[in-house]
Amino acid sequence: MDHRAQLREAFVRGQLEAVQKAITKNEVPLKPKHARTIIVGTHKEKSSGIFWHTVGRIQLEKHPVLTWKFCHLVHKMLRDGYRKVPEETYRFVNRFTQLSQFWKHLNTSGYGPCIEAYCKLLHDRVVFHNKYPVVPGKLDVNDSQLKTLEGDLDNMFEMTIDMLDQMDALLMLQDRVFEMMNSLRWNSLIPQGQCMLSPLIIAILDTSKFYDYLVKMIFKLHSQVPPDALEGHRSRFRRIFERTKKFYEEASALQYFKYLVSIPTLPSKAPNFLQQSDLESYRTPHAYLHSEGSEDGTSLNGHDGELLNLAEEEPQQASPSSQPDPREEQIVMLTRAVEDEKFAKERLLQEARNRIEQYENRLLQMQGDLDHAKREADENREESTRIKNELALRDASKIQSDDAQVKQAEAKATAAEERFQKMKGVYDKFRSEHVVALTKLGDLQKQLDASEKAKFDKEEEITALNRKVEEAQRETGRALSKAEGDAGAVDEMRTQLAKADIEVEELKRTIDHLREKHANQLVQSSAEEANKITVARLEVAKESGVGITKMFDHCEEELQNATSITYPPHLAQAAMTNLVSIISSDRLDEPLAARENVFAGHLLSTTLSSAASAAYTASIESYEGVNDQCKKILAAAKIAFADDSALSRAEKMNVLRENVKILNSLIVSLPLATDIDKEVVGSELEQEMRRMDDAIRRAVQEIEAIQRKARENSDGIRLEVNESILANCQALMSVIMQLVAASRELQIEIVAAGKQGGSPAEFYKRNHQWTEGLLSAAKAVGVAARVLVESADGVVTGKGKFEHLIVAAQEIAASTAQLFVSSRVKADKDSSKLEALSIASKAVNQNTAQVVAAVKNGQTTLNDDGNSLDFSYLSLHAAKKEEMESQVRMLELEQSLNQERAKLAALRKQHYHMAQLVANKEDESEE
Repeated sequence: MDHRAQLREAFVRGQLEAVQKAITKNEVPLKPKHARTIIVGTHKEKSSGIFWHTVGRIQLEKHPVLTWKFCHLVHKMLRDGYRKVPEETYRFVNRFTQLSQFWKHLNTSGYGPCIEAYCKLLHDRVVFHNKYPVVPGKLDVNDSQLKTLEGDLDNMFEMTIDMLDQMDALLMLQDRVFEMMNSLRWNSLIPQGQCMLSPLIIAILDTSKFYDYLVKMIFKLHSQVPPDALEGHRSRFRRIFERTKKFYEEASALQYFKYLVSIPTLPSKAPNFLQQSDLESYRTPHAYLHSEGSEDGTSLNGHDGELLNLAEEEPQQASPSSQPDPREEQIVMLTRAVEDEKFAKERLLQEARNRIEQYENRLLQMQGDLDHAKREADENREESTRIKNELALRDASKIQSDDAQVKQAEAKATAAEERFQKMKGVYDKFRSEHVVALTKLGDLQKQLDASEKAKFDKEEEITALNRKVEEAQRETGRALSKAEGDAGAVDEMRTQLAKADIEVEELKRTIDHLREKHANQLVQSSAEEANKITVARLEVAKESGVGITKMFDHCEEELQNATSITYPPHLAQAAMTNLVSIISSDRLDEPLAARENVFAGHLLSTTLSSAASAAYTASIESYEGVNDQCKKILAAAKIAFADDSALSRAEKMNVLRENVKILNSLIVSLPLATDIDKEVVGSELEQEMRRMDDAIRRAVQEIEAIQRKARENSDGIRLEVNESILANCQALMSVIMQLVAASRELQIEIVAAGKQGGSPAEFYKRNHQWTEGLLSAAKAVGVAARVLVESADGVVTGKGKFEHLIVAAQEIAASTAQLFVSSRVKADKDSSKLEALSIASKAVNQNTAQVVAAVKNGQTTLNDDGNSLDFSYLSLHAAKKEEMESQVRMLELEQSLNQERAKLAALRKQHYHMAQLVANKEDESEE
């Protein structure tokens, strides 16, 4: 039993491997050896259960080539598999419908329509075998079986219809395949084309069988049923005959089918079922495979011995103790070799017989065509003789009739000439008058056309006038016809022409009046439009003046914050140069030049704020003069841009231009920072950047330590406040680390792009001002990080103030902003590292705002918790007294706030002054 189980396991494994190797995604034809293994397995197993069980685990919808090879393999199994394969396949007939619907609308590489046609073909084929189980999958029906099928008239009638449906499905498949081959321009010599064409070999074999059975059965039906009842059969068969003939001709032209299958040749005309004599001359078309080892060798003749010996292997395997004799195995192998040779010889003989039969059929067909051509030639010769005789008789009779008609025509011509001479005198007399009338009408028509083009809005009135002119012309035409009939009507025509002239003159006067009226309307509408445009321009100028004033107000507010912004002086000098050129334009003297005024106002407001910041960045001593001059320019600009008088506007603009020139001279004279040695600035920058990284990392670690201590030493609301503040500080330091890293990467990219073959030190020396800005920013970030940690520690322990932490957070945000601005000065605007630095800078600003919000919320929470306001115990007089004392305290605090602001400004001035003195001393010591 163990040996048998092992053989069984090996057999099942071989079947699974064959199915998996046969159904693959590779666009190559189905391998015959894999298909042969599966088909032999169905005979050995006497079932196709293993195949369907394996296919059930394959996702055929995943790739179109999988479905295509699956359909091809099922088609082979239906033909060459075990006799119960069609019956077992009927249980999975819905699977073909699902695949057809799935691939119906998916034209993946053109496989969609082909798979749809193939699945429909297999569905109808399985249903056909289930309906007619007597027909095997290979469609081999002998004469006795065919006579049995023809015994029942109703069954034969219905079976022929089903066979016609099968032919339609097979031909539809080949149509779709050829369409795909033509659309993709594939040929039969590439693997993709062979993969598509390989199922058509089975289609050729099936169509030849169905065609043969249809011819014989339809002839049998005509011998038992009236011809009128079979008109549908005949028409369908004729169409199928033409399509099948075309299919065989196209397949014969392909190199792929030449050595694989013998394609039959159909006669030039379809059989005439109304003549039973055609059945005697009918020759059965034979389609067969050329060799067993072909690309699509579907025959199992080479394995008949194996299939027949399957039943004999089991008794021999029942005795595991018996050992196989090598001589017996050699005998068996030799026997099989002899049988194979016999089968090969029989195959060659059968192929020779089939070809001889085809040649005989072709010879008979050509002989019949020759006889038919001779009969047609004789009939055409007789017909031409008959037609010649009829033409001779017709020509003789036609000559006699033509003589009589000529005489009659001459008499009519003479009478007509006499009538023409009578009419000619009347016509010549009238013609001169008619020419004058037509000339006048032509001039009127030209005038009307010109008026139509010039007066497009009066088309209806002019059209009515044209109709009147046309009526006058028709009257003239009718008068002309009367004149030709009766010469006495000439006087009446002259009267009508005079009336027409009068009407035309009236029409001309009407047109002139309309032209003058319309011209007046155009002048009036043009004046109204000009007034509207002027009013609109005034409105736009007014609105733009309001917008410019708002920009100046915003600029005045920005000037108050100029000391908190660092701006490079050389950028401010470039902006001032641009402003001087723009403000010098004469277009600004016109109040209605809204576009120029808005642009100048916007440029003026942005340049003033940047000029004040640049002056504060360069030197504290220069800031006061620049700031005062900026305020003067703002005051002069408000007056100049709000004034609508042209003369006063020009004078005010001149005052503004003079003030702008003074500010430009102040900005040009700003000192530039040159207090750092250009030779060592690069190395100092690297050291300072490393110190800044270390300071930020230490700050992160210290904040984590402070957070751990806060969790141990506080609880309740105080713990929640500390956790919120420290978490936001931790997040702020994290994004600052990201910004520093992004700044370093961008700095490396800038240095690499600007070295130009030199060393980094030379680049730093050449761009010492940019390097000095980075150095200053790095120092500021390191100091601000330390201050933030100390402030956070003081807030958590209760020794510090919340305001200190807010100021520290804002200071570190300002320092990182300086680092961001300094880093992007020389960066490429399309650099990905610059984009990353911008994102990191925005994240720093957002986290700074979150830190400030968390501190303020914590302060409010602790104050609300500790100092709840309860004034219920106060009387009316006491409440009023407390209110007054609160107002006094608020005024005192506002006064203290103003004093602190002044103190802060003075401290900043002193700080910058001392920094300048220290830098000067260092320069003197180095010298």
